[in-house]
Amino acid sequence: MRRMLLGALVVSVTACSSVAPVKVESGEVCFRCRRVIADSRMAAESIDHSLVSKFKTSYCLAKYLGQHPDDKSVLFVTDYTTGKLISADRARFVPIVNRDNGEREYIAYTDRAIADAEAFAKGTRAVGWADVLSDGREWVRKTSTGD
Repeated sequence: MRRMLLGALVVSVTACSSVAPVKVESGEVCFRCRRVIADSRMAAESIDHSLVSKFKTSYCLAKYLGQHPDDKSVLFVTDYTTGKLISADRARFVPIVNRDNGEREYIAYTDRAIADAEAFAKGTRAVGWADVLSDGREWVRKTSTGD
C-alpha cells in the first residue's frame, strides 16, 4: 500500500512539474513588442509556472530576456520546418533580415543539417540559442545607451 501511494505521489509530482508548450497561433499578439504574430512558424514562448508569454520571433524573446535578465522561464521556439514548439536550447538558428521591416530575426530548426543548409543558402552560419540570447542582450545594451 505504501509503495502504491509513493508511486502515485511521484507520478503526480512529475506530471505537475513538467511544462508543456502551448501552440502559438498567427494573429496573437507578442508579449514584448505588442505586434501581431504574422507567422507562427517564427514564434517563441516562455512559460513561468502557469504564465505563458508568446513572442513574435525567437529574437523578440531574446530581447525580452535581455531586458529581464532574472527571468527563469522555460523557453520554447517554433521549428520552422514542422511548426512544433521545441526547447530553445535544442534549436539551431539561422539569422535573417526581415524583408518587410529590415529587422534582424532568426529562424529556428530542430534538424542541424536543415539549419546548416538554409544558412549556407543565405550566406551565413547557423548558431545556437546562446548566440541569439547574446544578440538580444547586445540589442538592449545599444538601445539603452543610444549607440
